[in-house]
This record gives sequence, C-alpha cells and structure tokens, in this order.
Amino acid sequence: MASHRLLANGVGTDHPVPGLPFADDTHLPAGTTGPAPAPRPTRITEPGRPDLVWIVHAHPHLGRTVLLYEAGPDGAGPWHGHTGEPLVTRTGGYWWDGTNWFRPPQLWDAATGAVEQQAVPAAVTVTAADLLQDPRADASAGQLHQVNALAAPSGASQGGQWLHDMARWAAHRASSPDRPPLNRCVLTLTAPELAGDQLIGTPALAAAAAISPSALRAYISRGQGEVPEPQALVGNRPMWSRPVAENWATHRRRPAADRWPAQRERPALAAGAERVRRNLAPVLYSALWEDPERRARWVLRHRTEDAVRQVAEDLAHLAADRLQETVPAQALAEVLTQAALANLGTGQPRSDGVAQVLGWLTRHHPRLADQAVAAFADHAALQYDIQHDDAVRLLTGAGEDRRGAA
Repeated sequence: MASHRLLANGVGTDHPVPGLPFADDTHLPAGTTGPAPAPRPTRITEPGRPDLVWIVHAHPHLGRTVLLYEAGPDGAGPWHGHTGEPLVTRTGGYWWDGTNWFRPPQLWDAATGAVEQQAVPAAVTVTAADLLQDPRADASAGQLHQVNALAAPSGASQGGQWLHDMARWAAHRASSPDRPPLNRCVLTLTAPELAGDQLIGTPALAAAAAISPSALRAYISRGQGEVPEPQALVGNRPMWSRPVAENWATHRRRPAADRWPAQRERPALAAGAERVRRNLAPVLYSALWEDPERRARWVLRHRTEDAVRQVAEDLAHLAADRLQETVPAQALAEVLTQAALANLGTGQPRSDGVAQVLGWLTRHHPRLADQAVAAFADHAALQYDIQHDDAVRLLTGAGEDRRGAA
C-alpha cells in the first residue's frame, strides 16, 4: 500500500483527483507543465520544501497530471509500480488508457511476459464537464492554495467546496486553448463492481487469501505481502472490490514460472551442489544484510525495478566469483588432457564430453584451456608420433575457432 501521501492537485493538471485541493504550480520550472510530453513522470522538489514533491506526467494526446505529494524520508516521490505508467489512476489503482478503464495490475502472465490487463465491465468515465454541469458551481467561491498555505495535514475538500474549486480550476485553464476540453478531463470512474454494496472489508479480503485478518493487518502496517490499495475508505476502514481481492488471492497462489522455490519446496541437492549452497548462503546474507548501503535498498520505498536489478547483478557477480573458487579448474584441465589422450587410441580425442569441458575451460579459464591443449599435443607427439599442430586440430576441431565454437 502507498507510503507517500497525496496532498493536492496542481492547478495545471488536466485530470484532477476528486476531493483534493488545488495548489499553485505556476512556479515549477519551464517545460514541466507545458504541452510537450515527458517520456516518464518528472519529480520536482518544491523549492524550500524538501518534504514535498511534485509529480508531473505528460502525454502527447491525453494531457497531463500534476500532483503534489508528501516526500519520503529521502526526499523521493512516488510512482505506482505499473509497467505502463498510466496517466490517470483512481480508486486504488484502477487506470485509464485514454479510452477504457482497467483493474489494478496484479497478475503476471508468464506466456506474454506482461501483466494481465483486465477491462472493467460497464465502466463509465466521469469528466470535469459532467461535474461542472451543476448550476451551483461558483468559480468566485473556489480556492487556489499556495503550497506553503496548505493545511497540514491537508484533507479532502468538502463536496460543495470542491465543486467551487473545480469551477475556479476550469476558469484558470480557460486561458490555455491548447489544453484538452473539459469533457476529456478525467476525474474518476463508476462501475458496478465499485458500488458501495459490492465492496468488501478486511475480514473478507483475508478470507479470500486464506490468511487471518490479523495477518492481513500486519501485512498492511509493515508494507508487506503486496496488499492492493483499497478502493475506498468507509468510516476509516479500507474496502476492496471483489475482483481486486480475487486477483490478489490468485497472485498469492500463482508461482512465477522462474521464481526460486520456497525453502519448504526445495528438492534435495547433490553433495557437491549442497556444498556450493552452504558456501554461498553466508556470503549472500552478508551482502544483503550486513552491508549498510546494500541493506538500505530493501527499505520499501527503494523496491523499484532498477534497485532490484542492481541487487541481482551484485548477487550474480558474487555467485560467479565463488563458482570460480569452487570448481577445481586446474585439476579439470589435467583430467581433460588425460581423457583426450585416452580417447586418442580410438582415433577420436574430441568426444562430446571432452568438447564440452574444453568449451567451459575456454570460456572461464582460457589460459588453462591453452595449457591443456598444449599438454595433449606434447603427449600425442611422444606416444603416437603425431605432429603438434595436427594434434591441436584433432582436439579443438579442424577449421574451427576453438574459443568461438566452444
């Protein structure tokens, strides 16, 4: 669930979040709120307020969103863990692609290599034009806040006041003819699955996932378990749509095609592999937990794709380095020479096994591979009176680039 609190809409947004006050964003750097699209959301710290951050996201055809968030302890702003980086998300992750609404992305489709996109049945988009048809909307009664004057904590505006705020926002943007019309300014959606009587609370969500309500509350308080954002708060109680609850439960049951098995599911290892595991376990633990810089990446706000990739690269380097120490490469080179000589009596020193081992040595220990080939050629000349170069070709493959072919 989100760790950054959303405080206000920027007055330059095209898709305001219902209920949030509007804040003056005209002081942001030139270009961040203009019509030019940005490939990714831009994060801008509020001048003089390191505790606040603006998120500006522009689209070449759909307009832009400008939102003010409470920054994290490191000053970082949020962005949803969403591969498509949608311009508009509402009600706990339901998102709009410019035409249709989709449920929060929860289920990974291993066949397509992407998150499943589930369209919301009978979804209806609510626009600014819809709301401003209310004759009570009065721009003169609307409020536009300066950032430093926002109440802390800033709560949602009352329905009547927000209607006036919307009218003032609409009047402000009227001077910018390049902005999308009000009937393309998306506020939110309505759908049968989001009706109040269709939402479920914590006990039902826990039951769907086959865990206890207390375990679910612990997940939420600790930011664990990838618990989906609630679709609504009713009396300060989180409520979820049934499809979101069912998708979360399915996500918990569905193993990723390439994930490492949980400890209780791991098959027994061969003796040599078990030794490698025992050697690597304390090294990886130390790398992840005892190194303060790397350990900090596991704080919730740092669980981004780039951070995980960096950690994975660290682990891969550690594993490869330890593998070099684990495999007895020198002894393997000597055995390779002896095996090739034994095969030479049959006229085929380059058996499949010898070729595979030589290829591995060539990739990982090229110097030892050269030594093994040279030792084989020397012994072949002494024992079988075979010319040195001919023996090398017999072992490496005539006409092949030994290192490339391996």
